[in-house]
Amino acid sequence: MSLSKLPAGGAAGRLEECGRRRGEDREEERAEEVAGEESCGSQGGRHEEAAEEAVEEDHPLGEAKRENYDVVVAIDLGTTYSGYAFAYTNNTNDKQIHMMRQTEGGDRGLNNQKVPTVLLLTPEEKFHSFGFAARDAYHDLDSHEAKHWLYFDKFKMHLHNNMEVNRDSQLLAFNGQTVSALLVFSHALRYMKTQVIKELKDQGTCAANIRWVVTVPALWTQQAKQFVREAAYMADICSSQSPERLLIALEPEAASICCRNLHFNQITQNVNNRNDNGSYMVVDCGGGTVDITVHNVSSQTGSLRELHKATGGPCGSLGIDNEFFKLLECVFGSNLMKRFKQERPGAHNELMLGFEARKRSATTTRTTAYNIFLPFAFIDFFKRSTSQEIETAVEKYGRPDLKWSTEGILKIHPTLMYRLFQPTVDKILEHIEAVLTSRRVEDTISHLFLVGGFSESLILQHAVRDAFSHALHIIIPQAVSLSVLKGAVLYGLDPTVVTCRKVTHTYGIGVVKPFLNGIHPIEKLVIRNGQRWCVDVLERIVESGQAVTVGQIVSRKYAPASTSQTQIVLYLYATLSKVAQFITDRDVHRCGILRLELPRMDENYQAAGLKLREITVSLVFGGTEVRAYAKDSTTGHTVHTTLDFMKR
Repeated sequence: MSLSKLPAGGAAGRLEECGRRRGEDREEERAEEVAGEESCGSQGGRHEEAAEEAVEEDHPLGEAKRENYDVVVAIDLGTTYSGYAFAYTNNTNDKQIHMMRQTEGGDRGLNNQKVPTVLLLTPEEKFHSFGFAARDAYHDLDSHEAKHWLYFDKFKMHLHNNMEVNRDSQLLAFNGQTVSALLVFSHALRYMKTQVIKELKDQGTCAANIRWVVTVPALWTQQAKQFVREAAYMADICSSQSPERLLIALEPEAASICCRNLHFNQITQNVNNRNDNGSYMVVDCGGGTVDITVHNVSSQTGSLRELHKATGGPCGSLGIDNEFFKLLECVFGSNLMKRFKQERPGAHNELMLGFEARKRSATTTRTTAYNIFLPFAFIDFFKRSTSQEIETAVEKYGRPDLKWSTEGILKIHPTLMYRLFQPTVDKILEHIEAVLTSRRVEDTISHLFLVGGFSESLILQHAVRDAFSHALHIIIPQAVSLSVLKGAVLYGLDPTVVTCRKVTHTYGIGVVKPFLNGIHPIEKLVIRNGQRWCVDVLERIVESGQAVTVGQIVSRKYAPASTSQTQIVLYLYATLSKVAQFITDRDVHRCGILRLELPRMDENYQAAGLKLREITVSLVFGGTEVRAYAKDSTTGHTVHTTLDFMKR
């Protein structure tokens, strides 16, 4: 079902044929792509390219559906720790944000208003426990039992690392068994929902009319965001029939809203002379990722405008854990450590928890060693596997900054601990520097807010201050690990607080265009009915970094190949690349499908001699999720579309 583009004066491009099968019967498909050219009929036979302006118009999808909610509940399913917070809608004061009540168990040096993001399922994939309870229960299983139970830790990173996440995606449990990723995430979200509903009921609150907010990293793809939404549907947080009850909040954006509320006067005292506003950066350092955003706050309204698209990467505190594990591999052997993790998962967790406590206490001024107790299970495993003592392996390693105590303690010198931090911290500093030197924000930022659980690290705080305090006011709010949760609640109370965002990806549609010698590669050439066409062209709808206001609608006009078509299927592509030209380029991936149902044109239109019908495809980019609709301009019929980012 081909479509042609309708620019002024000619056909600039035609949409790729629906049902594309990459690399399969490609030549036959290329012929099909342009087979509709005769029925499409380019105007006057002209094929010069013509730029089409984005169309902005009012439409119901461009506005947030307004509902009266009694409570706003935010869930932060973090890489390492998770929590929830809520507020009653009759009081938006930040002091009235209620944090998750403290639970049993807990880690030393940790504010236990969050729980570990660990999930334990029975061998039958039924929910057993989450958080501290899951961790303790798994630790108490003997090694034979543990091989049959399904334990998931730090599973959130799967959505960051997997660009092609879909409904069939699987997660690997500690025992090597795979389980549906949707099932795992839905179990985790259902646990959080159950806990908050119980707490609300304990306070005598009717829990029927709730607006839910779930946070995600800003760099996540639209597939990942849709994945979280569908997991929330599975968890009965809301249903697909009432999607407006669930908001997806970007983590650094939520933290920014919290920082704006706490430090509004401080930010706006150094105003931008041009627009009487203040600009600041938020660096959200979590367990898995670091997200950076830059906002401009209006001193008049307090509304936020994004100045730089969200950036960052997978350089959270897990990077330090990975460096520690590499150290153990150097000392005790790579194969042995991998076997230990597989065969003694409970003891492996105990070992890493011991390091976690020392990691949290690490400073730049410490002079004494950090003591890490090795579990007896590890000492025994090493002896049985190598017939050697731990002390022998440490001595063979031969570095003065690592010692072994006969009391079962691995002693790490402060210089070695700092080296474990350095690769991760350096990456964070590089990301911050890249944003600060960007032409979009250079010399406009006055404050830098360091938030997120990893921001509690004194080593990270020292590094950021040392690198940037000469140019920026560095602010580390109290309870930095809760900034995202608090901001997510505030966002749920007022989703319009952010008035303008930067698009993180370039979005486009695959089209065919007239072949231009010297510009288009010869392998993209297809000849049909004597006409030369270039296939697989990525026609951009919006560019990465482009500013879009809340509710802004970007539209493009196309025509189907035949007036008798009853359905059109369009493929939406996304890329972070600045130079991608074709949908087959390595950095371009298909991120969604627009399925447009079209009523048949009646005889009156046929008699009027209308050979083409005009379809306006519109994408709403202003929110944290991309939405879409289409309008049949010929009949005046508005077509509701399904934007499916997880279609395989």
